[in-house]
Amino acid sequence: MGVVTGLKEKYGALWRAAIDHRFITELGDGTLSREQFSRYFVQDYIFINDLVKTAGIAVAKAPDNRSARPIEEFLGAILGAEDSLFVDVFRTLGVAESEYRGAEALPTTTAFGNFLVRIACEGSFREICTVLFATEGVYLAWGDRLRSEGADPAAGGSDTGKFYQGWIDLHTDETLGPIVRYLSSVIDEAEPNELARLEQLFEQALHYEVAFWEMAYGGEEWP
Repeated sequence: MGVVTGLKEKYGALWRAAIDHRFITELGDGTLSREQFSRYFVQDYIFINDLVKTAGIAVAKAPDNRSARPIEEFLGAILGAEDSLFVDVFRTLGVAESEYRGAEALPTTTAFGNFLVRIACEGSFREICTVLFATEGVYLAWGDRLRSEGADPAAGGSDTGKFYQGWIDLHTDETLGPIVRYLSSVIDEAEPNELARLEQLFEQALHYEVAFWEMAYGGEEWP
């Protein structure tokens, strides 16, 4: 059994909680409200800044150029096509540029971003790949799940359904498959003495993924 397969098996309930969350189901059938999606989308836009930092440090820590290249390509995609999609969706949602560029991170967004950047700064290349796999692997898994189930939120012809469909299409095998498979290959080369730490990081990242979906519904306030 490969390391990644073992991680997904050991934390199967948490993995499924992330990819089968009601947010994903409602996104796929088009019943997710604009308010919920907007809250999530603004926070994800903020979170991307820390994801970019994490990927950038991973490139710097890669053992050689060949190892760095897949992550560099992933980073380029985030800074290019995905960033353009964010701006297009904000326009469709009617969210002003001043609103999304000036938005404050909610607690889960801050905690998740800080977690990724800390691991990037303090961890090994394989540890960074593990937390990146948890984030991107979850998105690939829910994207492929919705596609396999024939999700079609755009069937009604609404603008909301169309950009839901665009968000789903961005997270299927054609776009995320290569980076997720690469990250998986790095993790599968882990030595036995690395496994306990990788398990800890994978579990923590999955908890954050579930919390991020939950944040879309009620929001968060500091105590």
